[in-house]
Amino acid sequence: MALSGKKDIAPLIMWVILFAGIVVFASIRLCRLFKISNEYPIYLDITFVILYLLWMIIELRITKKDVNTEGKKTSDVMTCQLYGTGQALTILSALYFPSAWQHKMNAFHFAGISLFCVGVCYRLWAIQTLGQFYSHRVRTLSQHQIVISGPYKFIRHPAYLGMVVANIGISAYFFNWATISVFLLILVPAIILRIAIEEKTLFKIEGYTEFAQKRKRLIPAIW
Repeated sequence: MALSGKKDIAPLIMWVILFAGIVVFASIRLCRLFKISNEYPIYLDITFVILYLLWMIIELRITKKDVNTEGKKTSDVMTCQLYGTGQALTILSALYFPSAWQHKMNAFHFAGISLFCVGVCYRLWAIQTLGQFYSHRVRTLSQHQIVISGPYKFIRHPAYLGMVVANIGISAYFFNWATISVFLLILVPAIILRIAIEEKTLFKIEGYTEFAQKRKRLIPAIW
């Protein structure tokens, strides 16, 4: 729909709420863990939270840009809100619920934080490669072009793949069934739905059909 003269503030509001929520939930978690055990990698927890907040701050420039939607067309069909909710509930549930390996450090902590960093870096690479055409909203610009460099050489939606990998890392590090359930039942379906809706718009862009024929959506040679 055309949004002439209107401001799209939903992503910015969600960003502020999530940032504040992470700070609060992380504080509660750390206070709880200090009382439980000195063996738990509390400082690694702090590192993870700081990395997550830095990621949010880096992407804030895109969120701010999305506030000004005059002259653009968006077709999110509420997938932005569902996608953002899934992302928020994944990290907040990870911070709130006790981990299955709460009392000692193990390989899953290092694997989790490594996957998180790899996922975030891959996502930011995709965002940087797409440049002005990247948005948290499903929309097109009048001069929209198909980008085939960087991670777009291999798949059609590398930014979403980065999001999935990053949240697999969160699930592995903070392992609990609430987080696993939110990730699998809310965030992943939201990403799949968002891709389906986004591609309805993208296939209208000249050259996207040929681009899509040579690349899978998220997983090379599979889907």
